[in-house]
Amino acid sequence: LKNGVDLELGAAIRRVANGETVLDSQLKRPAALKGSRSAGLTPRELEVLQMIVDGKSNKQIASALDLSANTVAVHRANMMDALGTHKTAELVVYAIRNGLVDLP
Repeated sequence: LKNGVDLELGAAIRRVANGETVLDSQLKRPAALKGSRSAGLTPRELEVLQMIVDGKSNKQIASALDLSANTVAVHRANMMDALGTHKTAELVVYAIRNGLVDLP
């Protein structure tokens, strides 16, 4: 995280050089998902996906997450590419069927 102060930079660099993934303890790593990207969706993409499923527009999501609407659109496109979907409706159906989001 940008505000991560407790992380020892030298140790983190050595761990990354050894092939490890170094994440702040506040982050949760999502399970790998099927699609073109082997690592699955990022935590931010999952957050955006939940808001898409909740019916929020790119502008509303951007405002809530302090992002630009263009960045939200890029997240949406990246998720669709990673999951092999071509329309937002397909993305929503995939997310619901595969338990990636919580339904109200």
